[in-house]
Amino acid sequence: MNFDYNNIAKLNLNTTCNLMNSIQHEQQENLKVVEQMHEERRKKEAQNLQATLETAENTAEMKGDLKEVIHNQNDYIKLLKRQNEILKNIFVSEEDGVAVQKEIMKIMQEQGVSDDTFKDKGLDVVIQSAFLAIQVWLKSKGIDF
Repeated sequence: MNFDYNNIAKLNLNTTCNLMNSIQHEQQENLKVVEQMHEERRKKEAQNLQATLETAENTAEMKGDLKEVIHNQNDYIKLLKRQNEILKNIFVSEEDGVAVQKEIMKIMQEQGVSDDTFKDKGLDVVIQSAFLAIQVWLKSKGIDF
């Protein structure tokens, strides 16, 4: 079978061209949709990466802050233990308790509290009462000797 090239001009290729144009248009539309999907995916991945980095930075910062808080709490606990030991020593030993009472009396006398307010042994009684009251108050707060 021989093809007659002279009849090419007479062939109607409009339908074929229209079909090819339609296919090309659909392919371009599909390609745009795929590119949009890839772009959205890249944006989401970038957002996820940024969120992960920020979370890691925040976690590291919080870890540092937490270490500092723990360190400060440990220092505070040591201070409280020292204070508790001092209080125990003051109230457990009668010698220390008497020494504290004498020191309080000395301070009050130096400040002139005993001049007109208390005569003779009156100041002694007040200091002993205050000392016992402090001891009872400390026991009520859980500091037992």
